[in-house]
Amino acid sequence: MSPGGHLVTTAVACVGAATLTESWAVTTAVAAGGFFIDLDHAADYVLFERNRALTPDAFLRHYVEGRMRWAVLVLHSYELFALLGLIAWWTGSLWLTAYLWGASLHLALDLTFNGEVTPKSIVAFYSFAYRLAHGFDARRLLGRDFAPAPTAFWSAFFRGGRAAGAPSAPLLARTWPPSKPSC
Repeated sequence: MSPGGHLVTTAVACVGAATLTESWAVTTAVAAGGFFIDLDHAADYVLFERNRALTPDAFLRHYVEGRMRWAVLVLHSYELFALLGLIAWWTGSLWLTAYLWGASLHLALDLTFNGEVTPKSIVAFYSFAYRLAHGFDARRLLGRDFAPAPTAFWSAFFRGGRAAGAPSAPLLARTWPPSKPSC
């Protein structure tokens, strides 16, 4: 899903969390899980890609246009979710539970909408062990070329990455369920 899509859905989830719990801590944790989970992209960008173009536009285009070489993405992993879930259960941490709620929303949206750019196995891709077994090699894991990003920052932010040759239909005009890639 696009960063803009995550921002909008997380904002809605935060309004719901604030309304239901009247807790800033819970609302902040939902925001951390729903949107700020993507900070692992920034870590990959700086630490593994060794990219020093630290502008929002350069960072966004790096991902939207599929230029990444590495896909470590520590925060996007079932294994971490399971560990954090056990810790939340063991400690009774409301903050960690709320973080996991937001992060689960994020992951569910990624699984639903990122299949176009992760055709090999969208479900397996979110396993840290699977990415490790593939050497975190983004080309092996993604296996696709990406379409160029729109020139305007906000258009790219809300559109997200697209496989080269994919239709650029608006999100609401797409069919459900998403079509399976032909192999």
